[in-house]
Amino acid sequence: MLKNIALVVAVGLAAGCTHLSSPKGELQALGREDLRNAQGHVIGYKEVSRDAASGERITQISLFVPRLSASGRVVGYEERVRGGSVLRDLHGRKIGGRFDDVRSRKNVTIVVLPREERVAAAQAPSIDELIRIARLGN
Repeated sequence: MLKNIALVVAVGLAAGCTHLSSPKGELQALGREDLRNAQGHVIGYKEVSRDAASGERITQISLFVPRLSASGRVVGYEERVRGGSVLRDLHGRKIGGRFDDVRSRKNVTIVVLPREERVAAAQAPSIDELIRIARLGN
């Protein structure tokens, strides 16, 4: 067992292990850009930051996992984060989340429609209905 540990440490030192020297708190965010596919869907983002001490630029790319309907059509995307995931619509807006419970291996998914979509989903009353509501009829 001790030989295995010594071997791993020796190989690591010989290979010249590297890591980012600065913690997340010392990075300055320079910008964030949405990544889009050919259909115009937001499928991820690219985040550029700079190390305050050394001036090194760091680019991180995060891609989303497509969410499919029963018919196989893409209806949204899922951004994996610690403890679950964030659900996004085709335009990249947050519409919900999924929270994973590691102990019971169950998860809860919450989806909230944005206000614009709820209003668009409501059926507008007819002209006759509006006249009846306003009591303009004879």
